[in-house]
Amino acid sequence: MTTSKDVQGFEHDWLASDTEGRVALFSTAGGGYAPDAFIASIATFDEAIDAILLMPPISVATCTRELPDGLENTWKLIAERGFFAYDSDPLGGPYRLIAAPLNPVALANLPVPIRNVAGTIVLPSVAFKRAREITEEQIRKAHLT
Repeated sequence: MTTSKDVQGFEHDWLASDTEGRVALFSTAGGGYAPDAFIASIATFDEAIDAILLMPPISVATCTRELPDGLENTWKLIAERGFFAYDSDPLGGPYRLIAAPLNPVALANLPVPIRNVAGTIVLPSVAFKRAREITEEQIRKAHLT
């Protein structure tokens, strides 16, 4: 069984929805807090993220992080598909907004397999369109579906 200690030091991405039914990708950067619901189903979250990246772009996106040539900017690609994107730090700390869509997609409008995964972790005190930073404490208060 995978534990939170097993994922420390390794980059992992997971999904959550907010109080308004919007969805975000969270990149741990090897140090960000990863919820147990994600740790229990890493492969399922990876499959959902892969499926999102296969979706066509639907939105203009802002992205605060540029990557060197030859590296794929997953945060920007995710935002162009209507999802918010947050990144943590290798040393831990809060997740910070990296990319945001002009037209966010609603959880209810996603294909069922993606919706089921993205709706697993719901952050009840967070609205992604206003949240520039999301703390471990906010994530620990998540509702699980």
